[in-house]
Amino acid sequence: MSQAQPEPQRRNSIGKHLAKFAGIIAAVIIVASISYTLGSFNARDTVSRPEMSWALGSAAAIKTSDLSISLEHAANVIRQRDPDMSEAELAKAYDYLSELLAASVEMHIAKGDPFRPAFTNWMSDYRKFLGDSPDAVYSTAPINAGIEYEIEIKAGSADYLGLVVYDRSPLTGWNRVADSVSVIPETDNSDFRIQLTVGPNHDVMQSRVTSADNNKFTAPVSDVSETTRDRPSSSPQRLALNITDGSHMLMVREYFFDSGPRQPSSLKITALVKDEAVTTTEVRSTPYETRAENAVNFFNQTWQGSLALADALNTTANSFDRPATVSPDFVGIFYPTPDNDYHGGAFSLAPGEALIVEGKVPTAAFWSITLQNHWMQSIEANGQAVSLTGNQITNRQGKYRVWISETAPPSGEDWLDTQGETKGLVAIRYLLADTATSPKATLHEVNHPVEVSNLNQSELKSL
Repeated sequence: MSQAQPEPQRRNSIGKHLAKFAGIIAAVIIVASISYTLGSFNARDTVSRPEMSWALGSAAAIKTSDLSISLEHAANVIRQRDPDMSEAELAKAYDYLSELLAASVEMHIAKGDPFRPAFTNWMSDYRKFLGDSPDAVYSTAPINAGIEYEIEIKAGSADYLGLVVYDRSPLTGWNRVADSVSVIPETDNSDFRIQLTVGPNHDVMQSRVTSADNNKFTAPVSDVSETTRDRPSSSPQRLALNITDGSHMLMVREYFFDSGPRQPSSLKITALVKDEAVTTTEVRSTPYETRAENAVNFFNQTWQGSLALADALNTTANSFDRPATVSPDFVGIFYPTPDNDYHGGAFSLAPGEALIVEGKVPTAAFWSITLQNHWMQSIEANGQAVSLTGNQITNRQGKYRVWISETAPPSGEDWLDTQGETKGLVAIRYLLADTATSPKATLHEVNHPVEVSNLNQSELKSL
């Protein structure tokens, strides 16, 4: 018969067991920590480029590989163009490529099926490309030339909505306007219905109506000969656009004429598939490999087109002269709109230099001057866009003058601060302009106000 251990001996035994257990727990934690750390390093070390044979035999795999290779190729080209590029400048370029890749995947893979179309907000907070305007929202959706669509829009606080159907030129493959319509919403939260119908190409189906009151634009006239102001506010306004054989994209541009709180519109697009060969139980869709190929093409054409245009404009930097040559292989990626008159060029400024932009104030619904970097991205500083709208620019008896420089100009001059960028682009937009003449740009020293005085009296007379 066993006897109970004396109390001090029992306590010592429990203490030893607890100490042993605590040691085991500590050892487990140390081992787990080391294993996790080594596992992390090993996981990173195991990531390497596979042999190209992994993708053979699968169209989806090959297109996925193409997308990865396209990013690496673009990064390599940028580095080879300037091997001495600083890490900061290289980071800017690679930020651009990453943003463009994100947009390419969203608009062409995730939302790239014209049988199940959805709108992609191109700039979407952080990403920018193809000469964005900080005063606009750009949304696109894929369309198919053989399908009709209905677009539902609940307008937010935008002052202008422009819809453009794009097809491609059969000769060059460049994007061109197949049809378009623009709307000036009468009130916020106005409802619109736009029908995209299959039909022949024709001229833009809108006319612009201006009032004598402060040159304020009213709604454009649609193909049903009614303006937004003629319609009951309780019923949706109905418009129509034609789809041609080469149509592939619908773009909605929203412009905000002031800097107040901005509410983007709510956009929805629905495919109206009418195909007797497709039963109600079948689901039509675009294969992944097709959507991935479209993403690859858009990514490559966009960064190469942006680079080609910037290189061409750099040959005439600090003026708005047209470059003698520009690569025709890539400029077709741009998406023109019949509602905008575009002007501008490149700037290349040394310390103390300023590019002075001068022109006649346009008769337009809206206009602006925006600075962009080499990648056609609007420049932002401390969250604020480096841009001026027409109502922020001084009207000097029907003319305007804006200084572009890092150094502040003489007092009373309108100024766009380059925010440390020595090279970039100047983008000038005149929206719905009745009268607009091309502005000009000249290089000056910031600390020579006498030249400005002479410019006011002589050179401006020729504008």
